Amino acid sequence: GCVLLFLNSMIPDSLTVMATAQTLSKVEGDTLQLSCEVTRQTSQHTHVSVGWYLRPSDDPNSGPRDLVTLSRDFVLRPGGQYRQRLSSGDLRLDKTSATSYRLTIYKLQPTDQGEFYCEASEWIQDPDRSWYAMTRKESEKTSIKVQPTDRDFSIQVTTERRAYTAGEPLELRCTIDAQNVPERFFSVSWVFSSSPVAVIGPSAVPVLGPNYLEREATGLLTVRKESPSVHLLKLQRLLPEDSGKYICRVTEREKTLTGDFIDRSKRSRNVQITVTPLRSNITVSLSSNTSEIMEGETVQLTCVVSSTVGPLSVSWQWTDKEGAGPAVNVASVDREGMVTPGPTFRERSTFGEIRVERVRPDTFTLFLYNAFPTDEGQYRCSATEWSPSGTAPDWIWQQIGEDSATKTVTVKSVESFFFVSASSRTPSVTFGDSFDLQCIVKPRHNPNVPAAVTWRFLPAEGDGEFRDLVTFTRDGTLQWGDQLLGLGTRTTVDRTPTNTNFRLSITRAGRKEAGTYQCAALLYRKNYDGTWSTVANRTSNPLGISVLQPVSKLKVHKSNQSLQFLEDSRVRVNCSITSQTSPDSQHAVLWYARKAEVGEPDELLLKIEHSGAFEYGAYAEEERLRSRVQSERLSPRLYGLTLHRAETSDSGTYYCLVEEWLMDPDGLWYRLAQDSSGFTHVAVRQPVVKLQVEEAESNITVPEDGSIRLGCSILSQSSKDSRFSVSWYVYRLGQEEEDEQECVFSIGHDAVFGNGNCSPTEEPGPNSRLQFERATSELYSLTIQKARSRDAGNYYCHVEEWLLNPRNAWYRLATNNSGVTIVNVMEQVSTLQSVVCSNDSLFYFVFFYPFPIFGILLIAVLLVRYKTRSSSKNQDGKNGAPLLWIKEPHLSYSPTCLDPPALSLHPGSVE
Repeated sequence: GCVLLFLNSMIPDSLTVMATAQTLSKVEGDTLQLSCEVTRQTSQHTHVSVGWYLRPSDDPNSGPRDLVTLSRDFVLRPGGQYRQRLSSGDLRLDKTSATSYRLTIYKLQPTDQGEFYCEASEWIQDPDRSWYAMTRKESEKTSIKVQPTDRDFSIQVTTERRAYTAGEPLELRCTIDAQNVPERFFSVSWVFSSSPVAVIGPSAVPVLGPNYLEREATGLLTVRKESPSVHLLKLQRLLPEDSGKYICRVTEREKTLTGDFIDRSKRSRNVQITVTPLRSNITVSLSSNTSEIMEGETVQLTCVVSSTVGPLSVSWQWTDKEGAGPAVNVASVDREGMVTPGPTFRERSTFGEIRVERVRPDTFTLFLYNAFPTDEGQYRCSATEWSPSGTAPDWIWQQIGEDSATKTVTVKSVESFFFVSASSRTPSVTFGDSFDLQCIVKPRHNPNVPAAVTWRFLPAEGDGEFRDLVTFTRDGTLQWGDQLLGLGTRTTVDRTPTNTNFRLSITRAGRKEAGTYQCAALLYRKNYDGTWSTVANRTSNPLGISVLQPVSKLKVHKSNQSLQFLEDSRVRVNCSITSQTSPDSQHAVLWYARKAEVGEPDELLLKIEHSGAFEYGAYAEEERLRSRVQSERLSPRLYGLTLHRAETSDSGTYYCLVEEWLMDPDGLWYRLAQDSSGFTHVAVRQPVVKLQVEEAESNITVPEDGSIRLGCSILSQSSKDSRFSVSWYVYRLGQEEEDEQECVFSIGHDAVFGNGNCSPTEEPGPNSRLQFERATSELYSLTIQKARSRDAGNYYCHVEEWLLNPRNAWYRLATNNSGVTIVNVMEQVSTLQSVVCSNDSLFYFVFFYPFPIFGILLIAVLLVRYKTRSSSKNQDGKNGAPLLWIKEPHLSYSPTCLDPPALSLHPGSVE
């Protein structure tokens, strides 16, 4: 007790406990965090204990509750009522900084309502090793109100409407109305007419009923959790059998304090959905480009179908003009849009004479090219509307509506009509592809009026004259002309049995096959004498065929990136080809470098030809990169550029230019396309400066002729290969200018004395007072022996960090100075003791010779006084006057020279 009283009187009370006073409103289950700042300024070794307390509002007379305390021994101790919550992690006390203590309570309960405050105590240990609380303080209080959570919930199912037509989508949403939904565990079940549709647990993963697995797999059913409170059920393409009652059942699973689970379930009201079967209102209209055409022209019939329900199928039929003959199927389009020509028109469709095109979802057009007189008649367009039934994927298609319309087409025929036309489906082809040319000749169908058909060709780079390629003579024989294309084996000709279609086919087209083609036909008539005469000469339209290079699919990876490297590293840049036109493509890769100078052209580093030849650019020669640059083909589509022993001058932007080369059918290589990669910004930098020298200041005092030891400690360096140049400087005492410093010692990074950044004033040599020592690679010291008074001053060491660059040249990376060491040199004072002790003759003269002399003098004085007093007694008795006497002063000295001799006069010595 006396010790504690003594400590309290000696140690000031500096403990402060601060917490923000506030009033907070929380909901049951929320998280509460409060912070408390505890500081002290005691210089003694003390401990602090911090605890949080709650004064409940429901029972203010019960006293505060101990929540959790961090004892002075750093042990966390919970209050009796909060032990379980601390062990489960719902209660935490964290020391977030040297002075801050944070209380965290997860899953607040209504019993946690009240006033929270922080209490801290400062403890000190007595010499008997017992601890005493010097002081205890409380923070301001924070009032917390906890609103109880209503565990009840309600559900509601909503939809836009309840009456639908088959094929429409249905969306049902189940909304959970409850407090704190995101932190509660709900399971949602969808039920249709007592049949389970899907169940969504708290993990939001749906489990589908057996009747809905196929619909969900085909994308016709969606079950998802739109938000913590809203669940969606969506049905695509409603079926009539989807009519019925839909309900949503919600189950909440709650864990009690005992660890048991309680399930509470509720179901929504029934939602009656009605699905009405489709009813068709299909209508069909048919129109023609003209009601009367010439033989050989094109018949165009447009069929417009008005329908808003299901998919359509359309068929075209032809009958004679009177409509008495049987109907012939021209072409049909099924529900998926597949066009199938009729048996009678299949051959014409193969040659492109008949085509059905779906211009819009409700518009179908039939084209009959080069119409014959036999094409005259009535054309009917019939459209059928369908609806799916059943479940996917085994749909059962039902016909729900049908309508048709007719149009009469007239084809004029002239006996003397003679028509020749050339056509091609592919007027523009790619190198190596094939193309067909058709020559349609329509003379009067009479064996006695045959025709001779000749294919002619004008090369794209020719002399301007057509030359005969091949001729079908009137008797059906084949005759080759004098102009053969690139390879005769790549050219074939044939004709239809009706001699109306003469086809020229070219395989593996090349440059030589590009040009203009023309079909010429001579119509012969057999005379009555068996001779033949020319009736008509017709030349077809010129047919230009372009043989183009393939459309390039070359793509080079274009993402930009920035890379940083240290000097002497290996820089790697990749060039990736993501796609190419052909598996047989060859690539030429050109690597370029772009420096930071604006307006300067990009420099070529090196080039790899598609043949594999390697060539350096002028830039590689100028910048001495040839010995350091390397290009590799890592894979058929990946090329790499490597710079070895990178220098800072290598910094810049690098990219590759890829050329794609292909071989044409004639065996010649040509460049198809080129593409450049993204930019790789390369920054080659020197190591990050991490040089740090001990900066603590010190003050030392040495006697004259003593030793001055100066240390220089390197705490960190930028590279493990760094070397250091160390110099010591001094500001002499009494110098007026701060920049008047002297170089004391210097050692270079090459370990040569005097090769640092300064020249020492004192020359090295055997008589030098300087002693340098390097204890470790980071610790240097300099000792100045036989200190002099002029050596006093402010000393510091200057460190330079040197590195070897890739060109084997040393460069200075960084510099740093140490803290200042203040050196005081104590001069020797010339006292009587020092002077006497420094001279042997004087020492004996002062301290030994006087004693015999004083002894002799003393004996003489005593003898004189004795005689004088003997003679004066008689005089004193006679005269009655007192005698005068003198007391000699006491002399003290130090024969050991440890203390200077002193002369002292004792009190009463002189009267």
